Amino acid sequence: MNPVNKFLDNLFARRRWSIHLLFWLAILLLYAVFFGRQNNNYAQTFFFVGLLMPVTIGLTYFFNYFLIPRYLITGRYPAFILYSLYALLTALFLAMMVVLLTFMVMARVHIHQMDPASLDIFFLLTSLLMVVFLAAAIKMVSHWRKSKEDYQQLMRERVETELKLLKAQLNPHFLFNTLNNLYYLTTQKSDRAPQAVLQLSEILDYVLHAGKSDFVPLPSELHQVNNYIALEMLRYEGRVTLKEHVEGDLQKYQIPPMTLVGLVENAFKHGVMPLAAGAWIRLSVHAAEDSLRVSVCNSRKQGPVNPGVGLANLTSQLSLLYGPNHTLRIEQHNDEFLVNLTLKS
Repeated sequence: MNPVNKFLDNLFARRRWSIHLLFWLAILLLYAVFFGRQNNNYAQTFFFVGLLMPVTIGLTYFFNYFLIPRYLITGRYPAFILYSLYALLTALFLAMMVVLLTFMVMARVHIHQMDPASLDIFFLLTSLLMVVFLAAAIKMVSHWRKSKEDYQQLMRERVETELKLLKAQLNPHFLFNTLNNLYYLTTQKSDRAPQAVLQLSEILDYVLHAGKSDFVPLPSELHQVNNYIALEMLRYEGRVTLKEHVEGDLQKYQIPPMTLVGLVENAFKHGVMPLAAGAWIRLSVHAAEDSLRVSVCNSRKQGPVNPGVGLANLTSQLSLLYGPNHTLRIEQHNDEFLVNLTLKS
């Protein structure tokens, strides 16, 4: 946000009601001068216009704080047009009632002494619309400027989240220990070494290339999850029991890259690493017709566990990409840590 817009926003936030009051006082003076220009009786015209101002003010706020946000901005144009007509006719009726009641109460005021414009129904409607449309235009410009700033802020947050995600995609300790395991396998001339090298190269290639996309096919992500699990099992073989359950039409869904890998990495880092033995992880992926449900549950030590920067980055990324069409629930129990993710199709 540039300094001028920031200054105006701060000023409007602090002096909101004062600015509104000054606006309506200016409109009142403008109307009084406009209607009283022919008979030169500005005091009487000012009083008469003042009686009509509540109708104009009510119609303006009804447009700006109800019809425009609820119907125009959301694209419900037929309803907006219909309710706008109702509101205008109601406002015109109330304005005419004010005029008639004023004439009845003020017996000394004769109709022939009033400005002819005051008795012209079309002129009265035009005068009402002029102020309402002016205020609506101000409201729309303000909404457009705020939407533009929100979009720019969203893009900045997205870039920051992507940078954080790239930094947190693979734990450096994972790479260091995997290379150590590979070195050990090669010195022992193990038949598992070539497969481990291939799995690590696939993960690194996935990070470098798929990480540039917003979404990747779910089967591709699950393939990298299995590569990651296989490499981690080189470190923790014998210390961890892993159960994986996958069902549904996987081809139907695409997800942000490294989402599932990040959840499984978090389970190994916080659930397996601190335990000397008896660790376990359960991974469940259910691709239903209307949603994708992912659950990662792992054993944990007693005491509070910090979910870590990985889950924080994932939370930000999902909020940017899915908004309300996702839920991410994190639960800590005595002996387990659970992450449930639901993405609506």
